[in-house]
Amino acid sequence: MSQSIEDYLERIYLFTKENNRPIKTTELAKLLNIKPSAVTNMAKKLHKLGYVNYEPYIGISLTEKGIEEAKKILDKHKTIKTFLVEFLGLDEKTASEEACKLEHALSDEILERLKIFMEKFKDKI
Repeated sequence: MSQSIEDYLERIYLFTKENNRPIKTTELAKLLNIKPSAVTNMAKKLHKLGYVNYEPYIGISLTEKGIEEAKKILDKHKTIKTFLVEFLGLDEKTASEEACKLEHALSDEILERLKIFMEKFKDKI
């Protein structure tokens, strides 16, 4: 999955969870700092892939498949951020920024190993 798709799913998930409604293309464009036409194109692509429901003038919401993927992405972000703050001593802002970069490159296998490592050594820090 591309970094771009992951960013979309993450933003859509967080917005719809917080606001309890679909996100409009203009709102998502503003959050991602891109043009609304680019959001519309991606929304159509994500709809074809089964990640979102997209209805023009209504907005974009995640399907169950989209929710599942978004939760995986957010779990990666949270795990990496926790590691960076608790194990490496980074401040919250820096850790969050770095986690955003790393979450796209980290495989599921490495994520699981990182979780095991953190669990094993959490009492030693």
